[in-house]
Amino acid sequence: MPSIKYVARVLSGVRWGKMSQMLETVRRKSGHGKARTFFDMGWCALRYGAGYYDYVMFGFYQMNGKQRDTYLTRMRNKKVQDLMNPPDATDEFDDKLVFNRLFASYLRRRTLDGSTATREEFAAFMDGQDAIFAKINHGDCGRGVEKLCRKDFAGVDAMYDYIKAHDLVVLEHVLPQHEEMARLHPQSVNCMRIVTDRVDDQVHIAYISVKMGRGEGVCDNSGQGGVLCRVDPDSGRIVSDASDDYFNVYDRHPDTGIVFKGYQLPMVPEAIAMVKEAALVVPSVRHVGWDVAITPEGPALIEGNDFPGTDLCQLVPFCPDKTGLWPYYKKILGLKK
Repeated sequence: MPSIKYVARVLSGVRWGKMSQMLETVRRKSGHGKARTFFDMGWCALRYGAGYYDYVMFGFYQMNGKQRDTYLTRMRNKKVQDLMNPPDATDEFDDKLVFNRLFASYLRRRTLDGSTATREEFAAFMDGQDAIFAKINHGDCGRGVEKLCRKDFAGVDAMYDYIKAHDLVVLEHVLPQHEEMARLHPQSVNCMRIVTDRVDDQVHIAYISVKMGRGEGVCDNSGQGGVLCRVDPDSGRIVSDASDDYFNVYDRHPDTGIVFKGYQLPMVPEAIAMVKEAALVVPSVRHVGWDVAITPEGPALIEGNDFPGTDLCQLVPFCPDKTGLWPYYKKILGLKK
């Protein structure tokens, strides 16, 4: 059970407007009154270390205590993070320019450091390219990512000026997608999130999910309007409906009509083998969420996340048996409670 001090610190950071939205979401989905839900959220914070967003995205409002106790909540995730990743040893993942240099052999695309690139170097980088991805260096959840098309600028010099003006220092060629990944949503690079945990030199796979864009969005993150599903690591098939950041559930992609459950993703064994190898590159960081694209030639790393969170693996559609990830972490880390 979390300490009172921890709960007090969490409460001090509560965004009451956001909590009100969560209370209304529970009322709409379950019929539970807001006062009842508010006090139940408080109990779950004390008993399981769950934040109010945990409570809603995991569906705690429709679970008993035994089921709730299986979830990797906000507090428990912090415990896993502290055990696996030293806070002063994650620059290799937080700094995208450093990441691209360190993991260059896994990227399958050319990259360029826009912070130091000259006009001539940028022009050479654009040779033969109709578009590139340009990112800020420390963005997360898909923020600060733009797809820049040559046709939208007066010329390469104008693109260069735009990149400099907007601090878009991480420049990358656009990856060709495997056709079975592109079918899900052609406008975005649709990635698998594969979480690895290295314990005693053995690399475990915690879960796999797949992220897809929507509409004209070029980003697959749910925080930028996308949807995500759970993937079975053994078969490589999607095994759940999709969810978005607003707790809507979809049995098929809203734009392409692809039915999610049973959809076969390509090259999942190859993607798993790649991230297990990549997980050994930075020995001090043992808990990583890898975003992996699938090209016609094989898997490619997009980025690594040293704080992968809990939302991409335990959303309501992903856990029909109402069992979360906490037993997995207790087992591999030898935790008692």
